[in-house]
Amino acid sequence: MRLSMHAFFSAIERRLIKARLAAADPESLIRSGEKWLLPAFRRAARACAAYRVLLAEAGVDPESVRTVEDFVARCPILEKANTFRRFPLAELLCDDVRPEDLALIITSSGHGGNGFAFGLSSKKQLRDAARLIDLGLDLAFDVGRRRTLLVNCLPMGVTFTSNLVCIANVSVREDMACAIVDKAGPLFEQIILCGDPLFLKKLCDYSQDIGLDWRRFRIHVIVGEETFPETFRDYLAGVLGIDPDDPASGLIGSSMGVGELGLNLFNETRETIALRRACSRDPELSKNLTGQDSAVSPAPTFMVFNPLRTFVEVIDPDEHGVGDLVVTVMDEKAPVPLMRYATGDRLQFIDRLRVAALAPALPLPSAPVVALHGRAKDRLPGGGHVDLFKEAIYSDPLIARHLSGAHHISLCGDRLLWEIQSVRDISIEESTVVERLQTLLSSKLLGTVVEVHALRYDQFPYGKTIDYERKFDYLGRQRPGGLATEELSE
Repeated sequence: MRLSMHAFFSAIERRLIKARLAAADPESLIRSGEKWLLPAFRRAARACAAYRVLLAEAGVDPESVRTVEDFVARCPILEKANTFRRFPLAELLCDDVRPEDLALIITSSGHGGNGFAFGLSSKKQLRDAARLIDLGLDLAFDVGRRRTLLVNCLPMGVTFTSNLVCIANVSVREDMACAIVDKAGPLFEQIILCGDPLFLKKLCDYSQDIGLDWRRFRIHVIVGEETFPETFRDYLAGVLGIDPDDPASGLIGSSMGVGELGLNLFNETRETIALRRACSRDPELSKNLTGQDSAVSPAPTFMVFNPLRTFVEVIDPDEHGVGDLVVTVMDEKAPVPLMRYATGDRLQFIDRLRVAALAPALPLPSAPVVALHGRAKDRLPGGGHVDLFKEAIYSDPLIARHLSGAHHISLCGDRLLWEIQSVRDISIEESTVVERLQTLLSSKLLGTVVEVHALRYDQFPYGKTIDYERKFDYLGRQRPGGLATEELSE
């Protein structure tokens, strides 16, 4: 097959970048990336009216910020409240970017209840987007050498462009996704599914209902939008015919993005997945590595990031180094520059030497590794995490098959009320579901009283209009219908 000159040099560039990343060490990558931080800061301080106001209010003279240490010590933390909720976009937009230069606007999910944040891209950035997406896909799935179909099931109008893969943007239509896989799948050497956990559950269940045989294809999955436990990865793997512990099998990996910063800031690799699965099987390894007790939270999601593009901080860390995630994207062309932007997530940096000492058989990728502990607002009173309940749902595939994946946790007096939605045509006794889930939870939430209710699909009072376009609210709101509950603290 003949390649155009553009495609030829793009392939050479991807191979050179892959070789460079494979040969690098995390510390040198971070040092190389930091040289882009101060130019991005100076441009934001010069060209963004809103950021000039925020710096002045914090008493920061931009000229006094001469080092990375100065930037970290002096510059204010940004968040949705003091940027998008306070300033009009015209003041957040850099004055070296004209409105006619803009090509794309995406929004945050609005899940936090504080309005929307916005990610803006220029025409030039949009032209470069396909190249960046292709590089990421090639690093993860070798799409430069395998004919690849990517079925994009992400909601809210999130789409991809690519020069290497064929993309089907089906949004949250499980019937369309399955029809494309069934009919177009044989044209390709591999298929990548992209979606959030709740919809991927629906997609897998629907595919079983219609008898779609996933084992005909080499399948990979990119999971976004929210964190998930290893039991969920196992559930997907069981339906899709993937062995998560076999490097030659398909990959089920998560990607973390923030609409206003970028759709892929952190991602799992085969090595980080192997580390997490080892921690899930060995709670002592997880505790010794991260300091977190598996009785309080499942093993965190181990991910990598690109320090040549993203400057990552953990602020106000606890004794184990777990703190609030703050991100700066070092892009001197960003229409809206967000310096030291708090995402609302909990994170810690992973010490590679400690991993080598505790689990010498588990290699790590060359990029820096972090442990993502989920959204801060997803923590329960007393320190538990909502993912413990997701873990219980998917611990038994036979039980999980009868549940939609949607559930809600409320604080009711001195106990937790856990309500789970069944599928429409449940063929198992609700008492069996309740008993099994109660047993699975009791081994995790020692000392916590949890009242479990399995509700018929139409009786589930939360998100009755689930359209998979909005992030599902798993906890914290009063139960509709008058049951007395207390608001869970965020």
